[in-house]
Amino acid sequence: MLRKANIWLVFLAILIIAGVMLYVMSPKKQAEYPVELTIGIATWPGFASGIIGMEKGLFDRIDLEHRILDDAPARHAAFQSGDIDIMISSLDVFAQEAAQGIKGKIFLITDESFGGDGIVARPEIKTPADLKDKKVAFALATPSHFLLYKVLEKNGLSPSDIQQIKVDDPGHAAHAFLGGSVDAAVTWEPFLTEVKEKGKGHVLLTTRDYPGIIVDVLVASKKLSQNSELLCRFINGWLRSVEYIKQHPDESSKIIARGLNIKGEDVKRMMSGLRFADWSRNAEFFNARKPLKTKIAKILKEAAEFWKSQGIIAKMPSVNDLISTTATEYFSSKGKH
Repeated sequence: MLRKANIWLVFLAILIIAGVMLYVMSPKKQAEYPVELTIGIATWPGFASGIIGMEKGLFDRIDLEHRILDDAPARHAAFQSGDIDIMISSLDVFAQEAAQGIKGKIFLITDESFGGDGIVARPEIKTPADLKDKKVAFALATPSHFLLYKVLEKNGLSPSDIQQIKVDDPGHAAHAFLGGSVDAAVTWEPFLTEVKEKGKGHVLLTTRDYPGIIVDVLVASKKLSQNSELLCRFINGWLRSVEYIKQHPDESSKIIARGLNIKGEDVKRMMSGLRFADWSRNAEFFNARKPLKTKIAKILKEAAEFWKSQGIIAKMPSVNDLISTTATEYFSSKGKH
């Protein structure tokens, strides 16, 4: 009799364990657990909204890990291998990356340069048109290069109208200018301020004068792109984080400084030269049901054509394949989510 009772107890225990496991493994219960995502970023506050979101609990059931990968090849490798789910880029640079075989879809605008990049010049260069025949230093195949192209184009010039001094970094372009070997340079902060303070020249223009050219983006992996529900939850959390930054800039700059491991005053200076992209600004770029009709597609196509004309890429990428349809549908819907 005792043996029979023990058998029933074992059987009952098995039933209870099975029931618990079925409950835990059920789709509804699994959905309650946070999904782990990894984003590869660079040391730039515009890419750090997610750091705010994680600290303030603004992401719904998403555990977002930030991995700082300032080296672009390392970032590309991590993205292509699946080590990271999301990669940062800029619209103009992603046109290059896609042409070079990196597969992903743009699904969010993070920020735009708004005063943080510009052109410094000698005092006698009063307008962009005065750059004709002058020695201009710029970092090849970077957003600085694309900015210079757009400035020249708007003022009736082309790259062939200037003496192109190609360097590998915007900081090196500034050093060439400060050293007196060039007439102008495309650079960024803190070098724009340094030129003014040293009286070596003046700031001819910045991205405040040319907004919407240097635009930073997030690129989703194929796996993440196929999960529309998760992608929308991520976008919601990111945009909530942007709103928090706008409402609490001082607190946010401290959190970002800790997350990026840089000084608070450096973060504030960087933030003064950028504009975080909120829901409305993203809608301006994504607001079209068909990806090819978006503002993003226009910039990507223009950038790709320019890079191809300069020999930076060998062939044009398929722009339609570079933009998330989940994002276009999200931002084309009426009202904020």
